[in-house]
Amino acid sequence: MRMKNIQLMGHIIGGYPNKETSIKSGLGICNGGADFLEIQFPFSDPNADGPVIENACDVALKNGFKIEDGFDIAHSLSKNTKTQILIMTYANIIFVYGIEKFIKKAKKCGIKGLIIPDLPFESDEGLRKIAKIHKINIIELIAPGMNAKRIQKLSKTSAEFIYVVARSGTTGSETQIQESLFEWIDFVRKNSNKKIALGFGIRSKAQIQALKNKVDIIVAGSYFVEKITALRSNENIEKALELHTSNLISF
Repeated sequence: MRMKNIQLMGHIIGGYPNKETSIKSGLGICNGGADFLEIQFPFSDPNADGPVIENACDVALKNGFKIEDGFDIAHSLSKNTKTQILIMTYANIIFVYGIEKFIKKAKKCGIKGLIIPDLPFESDEGLRKIAKIHKINIIELIAPGMNAKRIQKLSKTSAEFIYVVARSGTTGSETQIQESLFEWIDFVRKNSNKKIALGFGIRSKAQIQALKNKVDIIVAGSYFVEKITALRSNENIEKALELHTSNLISF
């Protein structure tokens, strides 16, 4: 039976290990019960990512990943699932491609929102304004140590949730579920009226059980990229990921 009171956001790297397999992987995660799926457009210097995701991005780029491939993957998944599809990438990719062009293309592909870890709040080149015009949500990141005023400001986003980073550092290594994490979540709750999506180091059912009723959405990034890496030569990767996903959120 599926856990109640908590949603799941899955994660794939566009073009990893190749375009076709990344689409199959995304379908498996969505069909397994993920409420959201972030498609990461690989970048050569992913500063928020740990080795698992960084290595996957390297493989995708070496295999010739282009931004248009990412949009093809996004369009295919948004068309064939009911899961909310998001794009996660770094600001430079969008700035070089062209902000309005990127936003319009994302909209056309059925994208609901963008997660941009290194997007400055004060100098975003007009990205947030353009996204708002085209009804694309910018999912704001709330980093450890952020003060109340900053959290309140970032919570004015039109998105239904904010992305709360569970700990300092990069993605990948397991986050310890301890009192300090609950205190951080409570602090964010007091200063935001948005749902909380918690990410960075969430990779087990036990963690999700412990966080149930504390946060609204769990983001499992490296967990899924590791599964895709292990299954990349498996013809039944879609079904295998569907089972891994449903198992993660079942009790």
